Amino acid sequence: MPELVLQEIDPSLAERIQRVARARGWTVQEAALRLLEQGLMAVEQEVGSGLETDEADALAEAISALKDLPPGPGF
Repeated sequence: MPELVLQEIDPSLAERIQRVARARGWTVQEAALRLLEQGLMAVEQEVGSGLETDEADALAEAISALKDLPPGPGF
């Protein structure tokens, strides 16, 4: 997987990611990746009409897979 480095992250954003990680029992990296994926999916849904059919199908499949994940302990 390609490495992504985020620089100059707002401290409050970093703390929020850490809180989610602790609440879900995830590493900070796992939390950041999942949150990025979920945020990206939300934005893609907003502009879904601009997606190609293959992309829309892949997005729908990914959303379905996420719905099958067991819930975390919450926060």
